[in-house]
Amino acid sequence: MTKKPEAIVFFDLDGTLFNSNIDLLPSSYDAIKKLKQNNMIPMIATGRTPLEVINLMKETNIDSIIGMNGQVVVYEKEVIFTNNIDKNVITRLYEFSREKTNIPLSFYNYKTMRISENSQPAQKFYHYLKQDVPPVDDEIYLKEPIQMLLLLCEQGESAYRELFPELTFIRNTPYCVDVFNHGGSKGRGIKELLKMKGFDDVPTYAFGDGMNDLEMFLTVDHPIAMGNAVDGLKDKAEYITDTNNNDGIAKALEKFGLI
Repeated sequence: MTKKPEAIVFFDLDGTLFNSNIDLLPSSYDAIKKLKQNNMIPMIATGRTPLEVINLMKETNIDSIIGMNGQVVVYEKEVIFTNNIDKNVITRLYEFSREKTNIPLSFYNYKTMRISENSQPAQKFYHYLKQDVPPVDDEIYLKEPIQMLLLLCEQGESAYRELFPELTFIRNTPYCVDVFNHGGSKGRGIKELLKMKGFDDVPTYAFGDGMNDLEMFLTVDHPIAMGNAVDGLKDKAEYITDTNNNDGIAKALEKFGLI
């Protein structure tokens, strides 16, 4: 049986655990180390895949993640939940993208990232993330389960929402829209984790800055918004800490007595 932690703390990445330069502040690194020393589990909760943050997880010694907005849950290196998109739905969406919008796609699962074409939107988005552009394979979804898609665009996602009610579309950066099963969210991933591990009585905390953190805030015991968070998320927060550039993570963890 898995040992129960004293608490679980979920961290969004962009705009939260990362500063504006997509770097981890020394104060946040030290705070994560102290959490682990206090038998508290730090978990990443992000729109990104586990593959994208493998270096960060090694650097911080974090081995648990709610990835792809809750479409995969890994707890202490064990995959305990995935939420796969139906292949027929992906086929319809890809055909619509090619024929009507000319918006390229990314295909994600917890092990693999592929793109439909090496286009300017792809290069712009992955440069923004400080990542290499993934390989091209527009048939990956026919061969492997896919848990999340990206629309690589700066606008145009509204055309998809009415046509694909079985999917959720959330703009997560200026250059992409996250796409996953309707009802999937970071909050859903957290619920699956707590249920499957028997952690329903473990106190939960979450840090976030954007509206893709809303369901997570509605799920945990203690939602904490960054000072740079959007107003809609701040409205749902128990506490608003300092910004992601000014030690907001460490300051809030100290306030709540976690470190």
